[in-house]
Amino acid sequence: MTRSIEIGAPSLTGKDANDAVTEVFGDAAFPLKVLAQNLMPRDVVFPEVPGLFLKHVANTAESRAVVEVVNLDLFHRVTSSIEQIAELNGYPHALTFTEVEGAASTDANTAAKGKKGKAPTADAGTDDARPAAGESKSGATAKE
Repeated sequence: MTRSIEIGAPSLTGKDANDAVTEVFGDAAFPLKVLAQNLMPRDVVFPEVPGLFLKHVANTAESRAVVEVVNLDLFHRVTSSIEQIAELNGYPHALTFTEVEGAASTDANTAAKGKKGKAPTADAGTDDARPAAGESKSGATAKE
């Protein structure tokens, strides 16, 4: 059976989306691939989940994306963000998540999976990575 939830404004649906996430996906094995479908008349991006940028509902080609949710806590965070947008705009139907069964890990979002959880590093081409002239990497000034 395919697991699926629909998120909307709690004042209009009478449901708390985080309760639905726990009920439907609480025992799922993470990381979990889900199909996210935007039902709102606006483009949305949710940085909690890499690759979760969706065009408005009328753009049938780009209003859905398969993304990887790494754990249940992250699922709750993104669900709360969606629920807040739905509540502020009065959308009873904002977004759906449907589990993707047997999805292959070939998309660009999962190619970066190995980089998740690591601290960001400074780009070698920026001033953050290079000491100023006359300074060592520790910030000490070189004496001549």
